[in-house]
Amino acid sequence: MEEPAEPILTDVRWSGSVLRVEGRLGSGGAGDEPSIVLRERDGDRRLRVPAARAGAGAFSAEIDTAAAAGGGPLPTGLWELELAAGDGPPRPLGRAGGTGPDLDPQRRFRPDDTAVTAYFSVYGPLAIDVGGAAHPGDPVQADELAWNGHDEELVVTGRLALESLARPLSATLTLCERRTRRVYEVIAALQDAGGRVRYAAAVPMTRAFVDDPLPRGSWEAFLVLGFSGMHRELRLMAPDRPVGRRVRRRLVPVRFGTTRAPEPLTITVGRERS
Repeated sequence: MEEPAEPILTDVRWSGSVLRVEGRLGSGGAGDEPSIVLRERDGDRRLRVPAARAGAGAFSAEIDTAAAAGGGPLPTGLWELELAAGDGPPRPLGRAGGTGPDLDPQRRFRPDDTAVTAYFSVYGPLAIDVGGAAHPGDPVQADELAWNGHDEELVVTGRLALESLARPLSATLTLCERRTRRVYEVIAALQDAGGRVRYAAAVPMTRAFVDDPLPRGSWEAFLVLGFSGMHRELRLMAPDRPVGRRVRRRLVPVRFGTTRAPEPLTITVGRERS
């Protein structure tokens, strides 16, 4: 069997609070005995769990979430799995081109009643969520803001670091008002385009069939991705060119404008001064 360039998982399953993983080492896996590195997604902690070679070019490991931290329980947080083998740095553990073990998020409970969930993140690597708190993802750059004068909408478009829509995925443009924390949501369309996944969302500025247009205020923009029952919130960063317009709502003049790079994307709506 030809070895994959990167390590891949071939089986993932729970046994109580122990996560059992099997896979292929990849072309750089020769040398010392392999190990699994648990990397804290939102911090600097690294934990190491021994793995064993299981035949030519294969490995297996058992991650006891009740004892993975030097005999103590795996701390609360989101832990991404990497494989350390050979002389190179640890490499993320995922599936080959979206194929391999089909692991829907499955919650288990440790003896201390803490919830632990293993799942493939939207970008591919296997992760263990301890405690179930919300976890933001890395910021995403919006490529363009455009004004659709026909429908009087602000259109936000960009790309995700995904090669294709190989798994069910949904997206929502979520706007949060800075002062009141009110939330305004519109559906974001996803499509495959040139080896990347593109998103597009239209924010109504004067009217909407289902809801009111974006109210007055300063609205911070996030892209929320849904996959296999999990959600990841990505902060949107503004593109180089902002958009500003004067529109009318029920004959009342209203002006809106957006931030520009390198700032986070914010849409500000306010009544025009006379």
